[in-house]
Amino acid sequence: MMDLQRYKGKRICVAVSGGVDSVCLLHYLKSVKETYGFSLSAVHCEHGIRGEESLADMRFVQNLCKEWGIELVLFQEDCPARAKNDKVSLETAARAFRYACFSALVQDEKTDFIATAHHKDDDAETVLFRLARGTSLSGVGGMYEENGYLLRPFLSWTREKIEEYAKKHALSYCVDKTNGETDATRNKLRLEVLPRLNEAVHGASEGLVRFAKLATEDDELLYEYAKPLLSVADDGVFVDFCEKKPLFRRACLLALKALGVEKDYTALHLESVYSLQSAERSAKLDLPKGIVAEKTVEGIFFYKKDAFCVAKSEPKTFDKNGFDGGRYEVIISTQPILEEAFPWRVLRLDGAKIPENAVFRFREEGDFMQRFGGGTKPLKKVFNEEKIPACERVHIPVLAAGKEVYAVLGVEISEKVKVGEETQAVLYMQLKKKERKE
Repeated sequence: MMDLQRYKGKRICVAVSGGVDSVCLLHYLKSVKETYGFSLSAVHCEHGIRGEESLADMRFVQNLCKEWGIELVLFQEDCPARAKNDKVSLETAARAFRYACFSALVQDEKTDFIATAHHKDDDAETVLFRLARGTSLSGVGGMYEENGYLLRPFLSWTREKIEEYAKKHALSYCVDKTNGETDATRNKLRLEVLPRLNEAVHGASEGLVRFAKLATEDDELLYEYAKPLLSVADDGVFVDFCEKKPLFRRACLLALKALGVEKDYTALHLESVYSLQSAERSAKLDLPKGIVAEKTVEGIFFYKKDAFCVAKSEPKTFDKNGFDGGRYEVIISTQPILEEAFPWRVLRLDGAKIPENAVFRFREEGDFMQRFGGGTKPLKKVFNEEKIPACERVHIPVLAAGKEVYAVLGVEISEKVKVGEETQAVLYMQLKKKERKE
């Protein structure tokens, strides 16, 4: 049974439909509230689905709360009309209505927690439903006794135990006739599939719940292993390349969550992002909620369309101390720098050929470079030829004088600063990734 000791001094509001489960929960919490020191209220959400029967349930709950001396908050909604307007199922509209009511009570500081009467059989039904739909390990997890402001004190109780409790205390309750209809998938699982499964395999419901809890533990561990692949930048989230699909997939889910995408993605989206690792650099993939996944030299970068931060570093007059460009820094040496596995090139320049008015800065409209062999080309073309992702271009420093670019750090140099036989002082310039925020 749920430990209620930690809710001393808290306000608990019970969601009461009038059915046996919620009536028993309200009665049980009423009987122990003095023992555990929490205050109690109730909420009823009249969804308008069953006409007069629905109104009768509302009146029953009103009378019950008045008889038991429990404050009741009542909400009413025309869920059939809402479902039609929102183009969703009736079940989805009713659920959205209920949880909007719950959220409003908490946000308006009318209560600290909402207690629902979900029990062990509901949990098993949920797990079975998700398994049948082919969910992943992350999606198979069952219910929690406490999840944010939601409490489920009966989660360790079976439906049989709840019915015995109602009989023992001679509790009256409403019967929703639609719960006996098998048109809805969840009802079919509850009324036909789970009972037959429990007949075939003794304790199948408990086994499903136990599996879900073990799967959740495994999933949490995999997420911990996936976190090091993830790093947050000012304008998006990086996920390092990784061949281990379970870890890469979870890192991608964490990236999407960091950008505000909690749902709307599919397994196909994640599979496509995994394949993006083997695509050419700068390849992109559009994801839900305006998120883009783009292959960079470091990994996959997730960002919102047109949401790049403008590089914050001010232009700096060229000197041998290098340049702090925010995401990247420029390191300058008169001695050869070892090429690293990281794919930015170490550039070799003739230091004497760099103009006195040269500065480190970021790209600007109208920038151009001197081609090797003669002629010029726009800086944009340099980026395109090198397949530098759009999300990286704003962060790559350049060495320029006016609009003429002499070096795109880590990428290319101009003909005008190339090393030749007459060169007396070679400068080595390295573009190095700074440590990113975790």
